[in-house]
Amino acid sequence: MKPLTSIEILLCRSQAKIFEASVDKTCYSSAIFIRRFMYSSIGKSFDDKLFLYRTESIEDVFDLMDEEFGKSSYGKIKYTKDQMFWIGYIYRVICIKYNLSSKSVYKLFNGQDIVKYYNICHTFDAVDAAERMMESINYCEPSIEETAYKYMKRLLFTEKLVGFLGKDVEVFVDRPIGYNHEGIIYTQNYGHIKELTALENEYQDAYVIGVYEPLKTFKGKVIAVINRKNDIEDKLIVSDKNASFSKEEILRMVNFQEKYFKSKVILK
Repeated sequence: MKPLTSIEILLCRSQAKIFEASVDKTCYSSAIFIRRFMYSSIGKSFDDKLFLYRTESIEDVFDLMDEEFGKSSYGKIKYTKDQMFWIGYIYRVICIKYNLSSKSVYKLFNGQDIVKYYNICHTFDAVDAAERMMESINYCEPSIEETAYKYMKRLLFTEKLVGFLGKDVEVFVDRPIGYNHEGIIYTQNYGHIKELTALENEYQDAYVIGVYEPLKTFKGKVIAVINRKNDIEDKLIVSDKNASFSKEEILRMVNFQEKYFKSKVILK
């Protein structure tokens, strides 16, 4: 694998410095910062190589992330500055060398997993370390045929979900209103239905909207589908049989989680 170019090194160092500064600049855990950054618009600007042309300072980056995700003080465990610098750097190397988005790389090495590689790999050349890490998880770049198959499978499953619009279902709530999942506070009840298995062989996820108290179960009607353009996990929207919400209203209600994705609402 070819060495990094001077521009790519600058991009990696810029991200590394943000990660390093996060130790002092944030009130939440390093793992939470990592997830937020890798799902943020700032992270995407690194993917697009546009960050180098932006005028924000490192301090501005943290203000922008608070605006995007809200302020948080969840989690106390902080990684060291050396660890965070390396994590920020190696994430960007993997993105560049394997042509992957920040979100995709985070799914391969999340905030708890990535730090485990520090002691093993931080003394290696960054490109060599990236190769070793990808080999350790048996990563294989998908072929054109595999990509096309997955895309078609995804389209067919979305059509199956759309076929559930108007149907009565029972939602078993795993994360009720007020539930705190790694800093994400659930403002709607969220769970699954047992009438359908999703692409990853788990029960299909669903939001319950229009009810403003924590629930354990809910019987209602599927009124919409949340179609995620950058994730394989579409979601059902379930509400009272007589409920009626616009696409904009639904997106606002589920924004606490869908802001991490490019989502659109499909109505009947």
